[in-house]
Amino acid sequence: MQIVVLHHPGHTKGACSFLFNVKDSIRTYRVLVANMPTILDQTKFPGMPTYPDVGKDYAYTFGAMRNIQFDIWVASHASQFGLHKKRKPGDAYNPTAFIDQKGYDTLLDELKQAYLKKIAGN
Repeated sequence: MQIVVLHHPGHTKGACSFLFNVKDSIRTYRVLVANMPTILDQTKFPGMPTYPDVGKDYAYTFGAMRNIQFDIWVASHASQFGLHKKRKPGDAYNPTAFIDQKGYDTLLDELKQAYLKKIAGN
């Protein structure tokens, strides 16, 4: 398996997402494990002594994440991608439950709005 590491700094300097293909008996899916650019409470904009480019890194990451091509996405926090709504214990195998471009775009838009609000000082 080939895993593509996507550098998505901001949340932390080394934040990364991962992109890879998985195949079942029906088809191949392009899977994104997204490190969503949430803002830590202690993050200060435009930068901090320990992370002077944090503001620029968030801006880069929002642009980069908008352009990722995938079929399925998940994130490191179940709440970010609606795991418990998309799959309940005992549900049958159904990878298509995680095909959710709209959910990804909506969350990315919400996080970007929070970022813009924070850099504006609100």
